[in-house]
Amino acid sequence: MRTIGVDTGGTFTDLVLNEDGVLRAEKLSSTPDDPSRAVVEGTARLGGPGARGEVVHGTTVALNALLTGDVAPVALVTNRGFRDLIEIGRQDRPELYALHPVKPDPLVPRALRFEVDQRSYPRGGELEHERTPTDAELDTLARAVRRSGARSIAICLLHSYADPSIERHVANRLAKLGLPITCSAELLPAHREFERYSTALVNAALVPCVQRYLERLGAALDGGRLSVLQSSGGTLPAERAALEPARVILSGPAGGVVGAARAAREAGLEDIVTLDMGGTSTDVAFHAARGRLEDAVSSASVAGHPIGLSSLDIHTIGCGGGSIVRVDAGGVLRVGPESAGADPGPACYGRGGPLTVTDAHLLLGHLAPGCFLGGAMELDAEATRRGFAELARQLGTKPQRAAEAVLEVARAAMRRAVGVMSMQRGKDPSRLALVAFGGAGGLQAAALADGLGLASALVPRLPGCLSAYGMAHADAVRDHSAAVLAPLADWQVSRRKALLGELARAARDELTAAGHAARRIEYEYGLDLRYEGQSFELTLPETGRALEEDFHARHAARYGWRLDDRGVQLVQARARAVVRRPAAEAVAGKSRPAPRSALLGTRASALGGGAEVSVYDREALAPGHWVDGPCVLEEYSGTTLVPAGWRAEVRPGSHVRLTARGSG
Repeated sequence: MRTIGVDTGGTFTDLVLNEDGVLRAEKLSSTPDDPSRAVVEGTARLGGPGARGEVVHGTTVALNALLTGDVAPVALVTNRGFRDLIEIGRQDRPELYALHPVKPDPLVPRALRFEVDQRSYPRGGELEHERTPTDAELDTLARAVRRSGARSIAICLLHSYADPSIERHVANRLAKLGLPITCSAELLPAHREFERYSTALVNAALVPCVQRYLERLGAALDGGRLSVLQSSGGTLPAERAALEPARVILSGPAGGVVGAARAAREAGLEDIVTLDMGGTSTDVAFHAARGRLEDAVSSASVAGHPIGLSSLDIHTIGCGGGSIVRVDAGGVLRVGPESAGADPGPACYGRGGPLTVTDAHLLLGHLAPGCFLGGAMELDAEATRRGFAELARQLGTKPQRAAEAVLEVARAAMRRAVGVMSMQRGKDPSRLALVAFGGAGGLQAAALADGLGLASALVPRLPGCLSAYGMAHADAVRDHSAAVLAPLADWQVSRRKALLGELARAARDELTAAGHAARRIEYEYGLDLRYEGQSFELTLPETGRALEEDFHARHAARYGWRLDDRGVQLVQARARAVVRRPAAEAVAGKSRPAPRSALLGTRASALGGGAEVSVYDREALAPGHWVDGPCVLEEYSGTTLVPAGWRAEVRPGSHVRLTARGSG
């Protein structure tokens, strides 16, 4: 079977073809005015998916639309008296010490918020409907929505998580308008109104642009199925993603984590922290050896808008290879968060772009002007030298020292990000391996591992295309959940398993309807638990009668304390159905030095103190080969630095592991 993974980034569009375990990569400049153009061109270069193949796409269309505010006007339908709930939110301050805090504008202006006379109340464990709008009232509502100019509708009613038919009744009467409708309880059956409303509004605002993009892309591709990677790391048919784009907002970063996890398993590593350094940003995530449902997070925030759908736990900073370097008014060196993007790109692209992190690597000899993208792109070393001469003048130092300072600032930001995803998650960094990828990940891997005291660093095969690699190897996933909000003591093992079984069957039916064989489906179960009176919860696997004690222990490990005499509440039940994509066997090799045929030559580099260092063709290295630093490993999609005192060893799967010699 032919599967093509496609990751659309701010600078490059990466593609990886996986045909029965044989891989081929393509990397071309993104086309921000119409991302589908680069996708279509790249898939054509790879021969297309074929009639029975699949294209798995990680798209930034939804994310960019939300970040820029270029979304469709949405009509919000909610209970009378609650139309301002989305603006009131939780009255928190994301920037606690900001003297002039600025809240993001609500996605729906007040004029597009419509109220209906609907009331439901939970009584005795049941939901009673005290007031339901009549058909005449809903017809009046439909006329008002039509006049408003809205292009999408979000229906968000109180307590609908307990009975989605409340919202479905309203949706059926509004269907005659011909507009896409998002029912909050069908998208996110969760009890927190603000997060559920916000998720539904984000989804409704994105449907028109994402639907239009995916339909256009699907028509332009030469055969095959089109799927989109979810923020949770599993694939979703394009038709479903077009209706529920809130599920795919973070699809690009999720692909990198999926690829890194697969590479780590092949290389024999367990718990890892991933670092994806691309052209615009760096994404950091923690991932357990065998990724589980409870490792995902049930909430994220994009452009200030909470999204309550399951996603991988990813922390993003505005620091990438294209991050712009400047000296501020106080004479302080700044790196990012602004990026040079694909056009004009860094100064070394020769298009009049600004000085960036990539230019610093070029000046220091980490990159060679004629070896970028396998020689397909010539870098303008003279433009970089002129830029650093001016930067050095502003800083009162020499150009090489200025370039080193740029890397020190960028790496300090990355170290802080790794700390967020390790120590602040209760993980000991010294027990983790760093998996560094993205076009610039291999340039930072050893330096970051050394600075953080990490056990080792892994630079996967095809590092600059790893997000696309992850998409080409992603599993098909469906998630279903149900709100419970009851004492755990009232939900014994048999009752919990019955509910989880019902959710699993719903997820299974979606996968079989998409053409997957039932015998290949695996299931994962999770339960959201908290102490009575707490506001937020932890997700644990179903462990039978030991569940309550497991919660106390997990809570103590995460927060440092436990309340054994406090009741535990079951908040949410979750089930995931997964169809695993087959993995090729990763073959190990006998440990031996790299062959002389892999040596490309030497070049002067700051890595060797300004002296000549060896440069190796990484693609000529096989599992078992090793080289000692200082040296450089070059390949089509990235460059890996091996400092003095470090060894690079090719692990099963052709992934390179970096370790300080003597550390094991």
